[in-house]
Amino acid sequence: MSRLHSFLSSCMRTRYEVDVPDLGSVALAIGQPSAAIDDVLRRYGADTYAYLTAYNPQSTTLSDAENRRRHEELCRVLSEAGYAYLTGKAVPESDAWQPETCVFVPGMTRARVREVCESYRQDGAVVGELGTAPKLLFTDARLRDDFRALLHGCVLD
Repeated sequence: MSRLHSFLSSCMRTRYEVDVPDLGSVALAIGQPSAAIDDVLRRYGADTYAYLTAYNPQSTTLSDAENRRRHEELCRVLSEAGYAYLTGKAVPESDAWQPETCVFVPGMTRARVREVCESYRQDGAVVGELGTAPKLLFTDARLRDDFRALLHGCVLD
């Protein structure tokens, strides 16, 4: 299996958890609509969301302390920009990598997702809309083009 295929496969099998007050942990899975996530969006009066992290930029493993610092900075930036957010963890199916602390951001546009991912050197994020299944959004043009070639044009943006 190629490195690219392995990375995509890992993203597809990861459980993207959101800690929701009064509901507990709600999980996102790529390609699977979620009534619980739709309910969360309705709570926030939003019809779109982003699920992203500041951890381990471009799959480069950083120290726990540096990852926490980057996460705290991301939370501060989101708050200052007026975004409400919930925290969670991206939990891999295998032990290929450690769970990463993430944020679920109701109402974030794809354009803003790209900006945030670029500023934290992230290859992409999970995005979704009310009533639809979550999708992977690759923000690194080279990686996106590689996935398009691998999947014959089926990669979002």
